[in-house]
Amino acid sequence: MSNSGGENGVVQQVRELLRKFAEDGVVDPSILANSEVVSWDGVTPKRVMVAAVQIILRLRWENGLSTVEKVAPRDVSSIPRSDLLEITKMLLGAKSGDALDEQVAKRLSLPNVMRILVTLFDEESISEEEEEYLLSSAVDVCEESLGGGDILRRGVEVGPWDISEIGMTGLDLVDMGGIMVPSAPGMSCLPIEVDGEMLAATLVQGDTALQIQAFNANAETVWDAIRADMLSKLRAQGNSAETWVDRAGIEIRATISVVTEPGVIGTREIRVLGSDGPGWMLRAVVSGAGAKSGGDDEWAYRTFLGAVVVPGELSRRGDVIPLRSPEI
Repeated sequence: MSNSGGENGVVQQVRELLRKFAEDGVVDPSILANSEVVSWDGVTPKRVMVAAVQIILRLRWENGLSTVEKVAPRDVSSIPRSDLLEITKMLLGAKSGDALDEQVAKRLSLPNVMRILVTLFDEESISEEEEEYLLSSAVDVCEESLGGGDILRRGVEVGPWDISEIGMTGLDLVDMGGIMVPSAPGMSCLPIEVDGEMLAATLVQGDTALQIQAFNANAETVWDAIRADMLSKLRAQGNSAETWVDRAGIEIRATISVVTEPGVIGTREIRVLGSDGPGWMLRAVVSGAGAKSGGDDEWAYRTFLGAVVVPGELSRRGDVIPLRSPEI
């Protein structure tokens, strides 16, 4: 555990903020201006408090409270229960110190973060010594994340890649024209065509399927916009859908209704991955074993993160990068 003066200064600032908030229920406007952070790019009091909330929520999860409803604080003033549950889901899924989904981040104003943390401290009967240790741990987590421990930059450390960003020598890739993906034993490819044009592909390995498609980037085809639209449509159709943070960044995890046989409605778990590149957006839908909680999802993520997008001509519909059937 680091005990640098800088860390102690942030810890003591956070403790003082929490103490005054618990007493008065409000945040001084000058403190709010200095402590609120929008870009999430520094070890600020708000970021430290969010990391501390994440630590407590994950400890609850690991200690057997295995549903979000149980892990979330029982009641937080001024925050609707539905919002509290959604925030809890996101914080459980994100790496501590990471940037948060924009919609959830908007709900996590500094007062709301403090309300949640004060409530958790009370529910867990956190002592002063435990509080200081927890906040020091939260500072360490933020410093590690900002130092590059958890933040991987697309196109530099990880993919998906643009063809201009990566050397092709020695890579074993399956060439589908607009997208190339890492080869894998037993992998098959099912083309998805519209009016005789291949616009997407479903890759299958074992019991996992990965449907992949690349778009030309514009205001409507960036991952933030696509993700928000998909979440809205999935929920409007009565499906369970939430944002989550994993190896490919912010993704969607959903349980959707499907017809398993004539007259029988079942459910299927899916994950929707997305990434923005220079002038394009790559999207993939994972289903089968790789989409299930606790399932073997390594091939799906490895394939998505190892994909290479080859922008060029566009499909007749204008926004999709067309593909061609590969030789596997």
